[in-house]
This record gives sequence, structure tokens and C-alpha cells, in this order.
Amino acid sequence: MITQQQIARAISFEQYIKQTEQIAHGESHEQLYKDEKILRYTQDNLERMNRIKRDITIDSKLYNEVQQMTIPQTWVCITEPWCGDASQIVPVLYLISLCNPLIDFKIILRDENLEIMDAYLTNGGRSIPKLIMQETETGNELGVWGPRPAILQDIVVAQKDDTTTSFGDKVRMIHAWYGENKTVAIQDEFLTMFKTWKANTTQNN
Repeated sequence: MITQQQIARAISFEQYIKQTEQIAHGESHEQLYKDEKILRYTQDNLERMNRIKRDITIDSKLYNEVQQMTIPQTWVCITEPWCGDASQIVPVLYLISLCNPLIDFKIILRDENLEIMDAYLTNGGRSIPKLIMQETETGNELGVWGPRPAILQDIVVAQKDDTTTSFGDKVRMIHAWYGENKTVAIQDEFLTMFKTWKANTTQNN
């Protein structure tokens, strides 16, 4: 569970975009972004996020499922502007959250909050993005999602020990997959997850 004190340190999606814009424009004082390669990654990520916000539509079935939620929730996304996967995913998570005004979407930067990140590791690694969904009032954790759609995560894990493919080619493959999938896998996973929540709630009542 992420505490109220930790959530109080979180930022909004709009603040996250503004921070990414400042980095992309060379206005960050962080040493990490003095690296030209990392800076270029972040500039590309900003373009991806803006494109997804502009072009992606939330499926009507998912929209309806989210709208039916009646319990206020806080969604905390652990991410970083330099992360390529995050640029493809975080805007989608944010757009899903907008389907219901009871959902408060927050962002926590991984590198400044490793104590939180280390509570949500993936196979022992600090993979991002990670989304933690919990009830706002009680802090009860409803679910955790990430760092990628399951089908892509399986591909990435399978290719981890592939020494015949360069890192750059692996990254290009991942972004090509996102481009071809057009967020369908992410939306399908969330639709299934929310339906499961509803079924479990019905059984418990």
C-alpha cells in the first residue's frame, strides 16, 4: 500500500507532462539529462505521449465499465520521463482514469522514490511504469498493473537472453509493437481486470 504521505508527494499528469517538456527543451538541471542520448530518448517520449493523448480513443466497453465504479480511487503510477515503455503507456492509463471523476490519477517518479518502487518490483527488477490502484478512503489496494501488457512482457522476457539482437533493435521492436497494437492490449487487460473486480464484489455482497 502507498501511504497518504507518499501520495501527497505525487504530481499530476499535467505536471508530469510539463516536467517532461522542460527536460525536452534542455531546461532540466538533473545530471541524467545532460547525457545527449537520454535527452533524445526523452524528447521522443514527449512526442509519443502527445500523439497518444491526441489520437487514442478509449473503447466504449471499457469506458462504460470504468464509469460504473462507485468507490473513489487513487491511481498512483510509478514512472520516469526517460522511459520508452512509459511514454507508450502512461497517457493511456491517464485517459482511462478520466472516464470516471472518482478516480484521482497521480504520478510518482521512480528515481526519487526507490523505497516505493522496491515494493513493486517485477521479477526482482525496477521495471516501469507500474500502476497501483487503491481505494482513496481506506488505502485498500485494489490491484497492480505493469510494466507492460502481458503479451509484450512475454516477448521481452523471451528475448532477454538473445545476444544476436542488439539492444537498439530490441527497443525498436518494442515501439513497433506498440504502434501496431494501438493500445488495444492495454485496454483489453483493464476491461478484464475491472470485470473481475465487479464479479468479486458481487460474490462478496
